[in-house]
Order: sequence, then structure tokens, then C-alpha cells
Amino acid sequence: MSAFNLRIQPVRDLMAEKGLDAFVLRRNPNLAWAISGRAHVPTTIDAACFDLIITKDSAVAITNVVEAPRLIAEEFPAEVSVQTVPWSQGRDPLLPTGAKVGSDQPGGDRIDLGVEIEIIRGSLIADDVERFKKICLEAASALGSAMKEVKSSDREIDVAALITSSLWRSNLEIAFLGVAGQERVTKFRHPLPTSTPIGDRVSASICAKHKGLIASITRIVSFGQLSREEISGYESIFKVEAAMFDATVVGRPFSDPINAAIAAYPLNGFDKDEWQNHHQGGPTGFLPRDWPANQGTTRLIAHNQPIAWNPTGKGWKAEDTILATKSGVEVLTNDPNWPAFEVNGRTRPFILQR
Repeated sequence: MSAFNLRIQPVRDLMAEKGLDAFVLRRNPNLAWAISGRAHVPTTIDAACFDLIITKDSAVAITNVVEAPRLIAEEFPAEVSVQTVPWSQGRDPLLPTGAKVGSDQPGGDRIDLGVEIEIIRGSLIADDVERFKKICLEAASALGSAMKEVKSSDREIDVAALITSSLWRSNLEIAFLGVAGQERVTKFRHPLPTSTPIGDRVSASICAKHKGLIASITRIVSFGQLSREEISGYESIFKVEAAMFDATVVGRPFSDPINAAIAAYPLNGFDKDEWQNHHQGGPTGFLPRDWPANQGTTRLIAHNQPIAWNPTGKGWKAEDTILATKSGVEVLTNDPNWPAFEVNGRTRPFILQR
């Protein structure tokens, strides 16, 4: 069976279970997952440039005459046929409606099965696991290369420019880019780059995307000698992360790692309420995060599910992309050329000291 049909088969199984004749995929991350390609034109909006109608034996994309040639040539797998509309018209009239049609979002009197689709795409097929591993390594290497070029006199936007250039040279799009120098790193958890000089420390976080799949990574550079207190703080946030990794078990709820983090913060020198100052991460893959996991999350961790945890505190952040597997957590974004240390038997990124 082709990779496309392997991905789509659980959708067809869901259709059979629900007694549906067709299923309409409309959301950008779900479409990118289905075709293993780019479903967007502008990266700043959620709307995709096509819809996909799935039946038990066909897959038909509805798009306009502007996008069809590129999608056929560069994005769609052979199993997807195409119907076009004029650029001046909407796609809705060509989409099936009614109680025998499912969809990944409400509308058209269709059955909303968005949560079910999110669960299906949460578990990557083997082809996508291999593709994702390559993307994660390339993203980590690209970010690391850029951070090694940073100077203490650079502004945050200069650092952003270096990272952007490095990512695009590796054929990686930017879904998110945060940069904070020493003045802002302890103030803001999502620091969009500004013209502020970085000074003695800079932290950069990326969500880098290729053909829909997203790798999340944070790396930190320090200029000058670090104090023992600073190093201890950095190491401590990775001890919180280690507790989350240890609690990331296939078949267990996503609340388990969150509760592990809540317990680990005060045990490692942080305020007991530190976890409330920033979300701790959650499932990823085709969005920076599908949703932030919390204490009450009952959704179960799936085999081959991409996850990005991101505990933060005292201006430090631990963030890499992992794969939850039946044999344990696999870190996908370790850069062999970045300084590292060991935490609970795992290789983790250290601060690059310049």
C-alpha cells in the first residue's frame, strides 16, 4: 500500500464505522499530513488552498485554477485527482454535504470528526517517521550553525535574520521564531525579535517546517564566563524536562508528563507555581503544538507521536522535539555539533559559551 493510502486508511475505517459516504478534509495541518506536502499559500493564515474529498476508493482535491498546476506538479501524490474552480469562485459548492459526510471541522451539515482526525494523524506512519527524523536533524543543524555566527553586538532581529537564512538554505520554512537577548530573556516566554541588542546572552526558539512537518527547538548562547548559579539554573530546567520525558509513556494520558513537571519544578529550585507561567508543550507534528497539554488532559500518548515539551524558568528553556514510541522517548533534534551534557542518561544541549 502506498504511503498516501496508509495515511488515509484510518480515515476510511472511520467512515465505515460511522456509516459515511465521504469525508472532507479542510484544515491546513490535516491536509499537509494527508498529502505529505504544503497545503498553504500564505503562511500567516490557517486556510488551505484546497479541500480533499475522500471516499472508500478515491481522493479528489478541489482547488482553483491558480493553485492546481503547482499542486499537481509539486505537492499532490499520484492517488489524488483534481477538480478546479475559477479563482473568482469559492470551493464550497463542489463539496459534499449532509449527514452522510464527515469533516475535520463544522459546516455544511457534515458530521464534525475533527478530534478523531487529529488522533489519527498523531501517530506517524513509518515513511513519515523517517522523513521527520531528517527534518528534525536538519532544523537542529541549521539553528546551531546560525547561533554560532551570532555576535554580542547583534540585535535580536539580526539573530533572527541569521536563523532565517540558515533555515531556508536547508529548505525549511518558519512557523515560529523567537529571539531574546539578556534584557528580555527573563521577561517574556514568547519573545518575538526586536531591535534590542542581545548583550551577554541570547536564546532562540524555532518551529521549522518542511512539507507540513514541524520541528521545535531552543538553543542558547552566552558571551563571557557563566556563573555557577547560571549553570545550575540551566541544568535544573533540564531536570524538569527529564521528569517529563520519563513520564511520556505510550498509552498513558498527556496529563502524566504535566503532573511530573509540576512536581519537578520545586524539587529543582523553582517556585512551586513556575509551571503556571508558561504552557509546558504538547503534541506536535503538523502544528507547532496541536494543543498545550494540562493536568486534565485525558488524550492518550500514541506510538510514533511527535511531542515537544518546553519547560521554562529563570530565563532558561528546554525544548527539543521527541518521538514517543513503545520502547521509550527518542529525541529527534540532537545536533552532534552542539555542546552537550547528559541528563538522566540522555544527551541534551548545553549552553554554547563564546
